[in-house]
Amino acid sequence: MMGITTAVAHAEEIGGLIVVTRVIFEDSQLVDHVICAETARPCIDFGASHITLRLNGFTITGPAQPDVATDANSCPTAQPALADGIRIQNQTHARILGPGMVQSFRRHGIFVVGAAGVSTNLTVRHVTSHQNCFSGMLMTGVTDSVFEDNVSVRNASNSGGSPCGGSCIVNSHDNRIRRNHFAGNGSVGPPSNDFGVGLVGNSSGNIIEDNSIGGNINGVLIQANATGNVIRRNVIAGNPPSQISRTSGPAIGFDIKDESPVVGSGDRNTIERNWCITYSGPGAAPCPNFPGPGPTDNKQ
Repeated sequence: MMGITTAVAHAEEIGGLIVVTRVIFEDSQLVDHVICAETARPCIDFGASHITLRLNGFTITGPAQPDVATDANSCPTAQPALADGIRIQNQTHARILGPGMVQSFRRHGIFVVGAAGVSTNLTVRHVTSHQNCFSGMLMTGVTDSVFEDNVSVRNASNSGGSPCGGSCIVNSHDNRIRRNHFAGNGSVGPPSNDFGVGLVGNSSGNIIEDNSIGGNINGVLIQANATGNVIRRNVIAGNPPSQISRTSGPAIGFDIKDESPVVGSGDRNTIERNWCITYSGPGAAPCPNFPGPGPTDNKQ
C-alpha cells in the first residue's frame, strides 16, 4: 500500500470500484486506489463548497485506454460531455490535495467550472494527471485559484480540433499556475493547438511562473483574445520533442506560440525571464532567451 497522510477527522472514505458518480458533500479522502467504471459522467463530483478531497498517495483510474486505438474505450474524437475524473462545478474554496494521480478518463482528468461573478478560490496541489484523453485539467470561468506543484503528462492523446493539454485555462482570470511539470502533452494533427499550458478564450490576469514545460506539442499556447497574463521564470524548451519535429515538420509546434494575428501587439501579455528557444507569433520574439542572474524582460 502506498503512503497515506494523517487521517482527516470525520472525512468520508473513498476506495475501490465506483460504478456511478460519487458525489461528495464533506471533506473526503481516498483510502485505496479507485477504479471508475462510469463512462458518461464524472467519477467524483463536488456537491458543496469549502470541502477538501485528499488523494493520500492513491490513484483514480478511469475507463479510457488512450494507447489502444481499436479498443471500445479508446479516446473518442469529440469531447464526451461530463466524462471527467473529478468535477468541481459552481463551488468555491474547494481543494484537491495529493500526492496522488488522476488518469485514463475519456475527457479531462480534472474539470472545474467557476460561477459567474463569484471568486472560485480553488486549490489543486501535488496531483499527477496522466493519459487523459483531452486535458489533464481544464478550468473555465475560474478566478483567484492556485494550481501548483502538480505533474501533467501524456494528456490530450486524441484531442482533434480542441485545444487541449496539461492545463487548459479557458475564459479564466487572476489564477496562479506555478511550480508544475508539464511533459508529453498533446497529439499531432491540424491545427496543432495542443500544449503544456494553454491560455484559451479571453483568459486574463493569470500568472504562469516557475514551471517546467517540455516535450509537449506547444509549450505555452496563447490564443488571440488572451491578454494581461504574465509568463515568467519558466523553463519552456523541447516543445515539440525532436521525433515529432522530424516526422511532422519543424512548424508543428513551438516553445511559445502566440496566435494573435496583430503585428505589434507587444503589450498584450508579459513574457519575461523564461528559458526558451522557439517562438511563433507577432512582434519581437521573446525566444530564444537564456536569462542569467539578472532580469531579461520581453513583452509580447
